[in-house]
Amino acid sequence: MSAAQPSYASPPPSPPPRARPRNGLGVAALVIGVASLVAAASFILFPLALVAGLVGLIIGLIALTRGRASGATNPGQAAAGVICSVLALIIAIDLSVHVGTWAARNTGVFTRFDNCIAKAGNRTEVSSCIARFANDVRS
Repeated sequence: MSAAQPSYASPPPSPPPRARPRNGLGVAALVIGVASLVAAASFILFPLALVAGLVGLIIGLIALTRGRASGATNPGQAAAGVICSVLALIIAIDLSVHVGTWAARNTGVFTRFDNCIAKAGNRTEVSSCIARFANDVRS
C-alpha cells in the first residue's frame, strides 16, 4: 500500500561568485595623497607635505602595479592618490624653494636681530629689536 514517491534531487548549490580583491594600498595612497595636498596648501605644514607626498607617491605606485596584477576593483583610488601626492610634492617643493630663497636673502637681517636680542637688557629693548626685525623683513 505504499506508493513510491518520486524523489526530486536538488542540484548542488553553486558557490557564490568570487569577489575581486580590493586594493587596500590604493585606499591608503588616496588618504595620504589628500592629506599631503591639504598640508601643502597650508603654508606652515609644507615640510610635512614633502614627506607625506613622497610616501603617498611610492604607496600609490605600488598599489597601481599590484592592483593590475591582482585585478583589484579600485584602481582609480590608487591613481587619484598618485595624482594628489604629485600635486602636493610640486606645491611643497615650490614653497621650499621660495622660503629658502627668502631666508638666504635675509641672512643679514637675522644676524642683526640675533645681535640685537643678545645685547638687549630689558623688555623694552627686546620689543624694539622685534619691531626693527619686522620692518627689515618687510622691506
